[in-house]
Amino acid sequence: MARRVLDEGEHSLTLAHAAVLSLARAGATDFARAEFVRLGLADSKDPEALSLGGRLLKDVALTANASRRRAFARASARAYVAATDNGGGRYGLVNAATMSLVAGDMPRAMDLAQAALDPGAAVGQGEAGYFDNASRAEALFLLGRWEEAAERLGAAVASAPSSLSAHASTLRQLSMIAAEIGAPTAWLEILRPPVSAHFTGHMFAAREPADEAGLKAAMAEIVRVQKVGFGYGGLAAGADILWAETLLAAGAELHVVAPLALPSYVETSVRPFGEPWVERFEACLARASSVRFAARDPYAGDDEVFAYASRFAIGCAILRAEGLSTRAVQVAMWDGRPATGPAGASADVAYWRETGRPQAILPFERPAPDAVVARSPDASDRGVKAMLFIDVRGFGALHDAQVPAFFEVVMAGMAKAIRRLAAPPEHVETWGDGAFLVFDRPADAAEAALALLEAHRRLNLRAGGLPRHLALRIGGHYGPVHLRVNPITGAQAVVGAHVVVAARIEPDVAPGAAYVSEAMAGILATRHADRYRCGYVGRTTPRKSFPPVSIFNLSRR
Repeated sequence: MARRVLDEGEHSLTLAHAAVLSLARAGATDFARAEFVRLGLADSKDPEALSLGGRLLKDVALTANASRRRAFARASARAYVAATDNGGGRYGLVNAATMSLVAGDMPRAMDLAQAALDPGAAVGQGEAGYFDNASRAEALFLLGRWEEAAERLGAAVASAPSSLSAHASTLRQLSMIAAEIGAPTAWLEILRPPVSAHFTGHMFAAREPADEAGLKAAMAEIVRVQKVGFGYGGLAAGADILWAETLLAAGAELHVVAPLALPSYVETSVRPFGEPWVERFEACLARASSVRFAARDPYAGDDEVFAYASRFAIGCAILRAEGLSTRAVQVAMWDGRPATGPAGASADVAYWRETGRPQAILPFERPAPDAVVARSPDASDRGVKAMLFIDVRGFGALHDAQVPAFFEVVMAGMAKAIRRLAAPPEHVETWGDGAFLVFDRPADAAEAALALLEAHRRLNLRAGGLPRHLALRIGGHYGPVHLRVNPITGAQAVVGAHVVVAARIEPDVAPGAAYVSEAMAGILATRHADRYRCGYVGRTTPRKSFPPVSIFNLSRR
């Protein structure tokens, strides 16, 4: 919103700060740094602007190595000191101290940390009190006064016990310091948010009340022992609804991932097991913190959509854990039988087990296997694919005489980068300055997106007579699509509602970045967290007949 107002001709440091801070939080560090200069923040002596400059340099330092890491850390420390000198307060000093530590200047870090403990006026409750106490705790930790730091940390948490994202941010900062100085981290567990869980289990008809009471008591014990605060899963009759009711009773957040449009979901996975389950389904749905849809269509006989929904829910649970620097666990009611298809409790357990993350299994005896959903006759025309939509910001403003150079430089650069991929796309379409690439695996799409961004940054646009502000915007999504033949061209066509999801992400991407849907980010976090990082950006701009979706900035580890 801030950038839109700026583009319309309005200008102020407040708008510029909001725009650049949003980019920084989105993970688009390079573009944020360029905008920081272009919008005049680099020349400002305003403490907020100086602190933001320090934060951008800090972001670069913490993802760099060796001399580059130290150099950016020193520059960040200088910016934070300047912010303090211009009225920035304790926050700038303690960040300057930490960055001096990262830069390898321990004496300077100690001096700044001591200065950050200047008595000053105590701040009360709420987030202001939290950050004041957390900053003091950080300074004490740097000075080796760990017991005092722990006391301050306790006071910080007491000031804002429900500010979980703030706790997670402090946890990451103090953990980084602990790694730098080789200090213990057990005392930081007070900051650890509750666990994020994926829940699953078998569908079954109503059981005896006493039997169900025993199952729910066992579930409640698992939720308590595992310290679950967030649960992601479906709402099928049987175990899913029991888990949902148990989570809600424990005060945890319930996040539902539905594989189908709700009426169809009820008719396929709830009502066939007894009408009482429908009432319980509706009661849980009414109390859910969020509801996501793997698909919004009626059931078409293809059980792949149920498998996709489970993996979507698993990814959401893991992303939530990563965002809050906490653990992810799967809680499952399972009969121990191996999976016989892509969907169901056994498949969920096997898929999670491959990630190496912890599971809490509640044994379950059932007289017969879950009902198997029959595939539709045309299921072979469906597939779950990773998609990229690519656009070049600034193309529309080019003069006609520049268009040939655009294709010779920018589009040719894209083509060269695609040819170099170890796993090239299985489907490609282009139009004007846009391109649509389809991959079988999300990791291959992620690698392609980052390779394209890196290749574009290396282009010498000015030598080709092109403006330097031309930048790629890449939107990515992973979901089920229809694989058909275009009757006009005779070429393969990839179509469906999930193609539209991918297309709708791209206009909201910051130039020079790649944003992906929650579904794709979740798969990458589940299976490829060692290679790719997906940081939460926000939600897409609402558009007619298209609900906003959560999007994540894609970057390398």
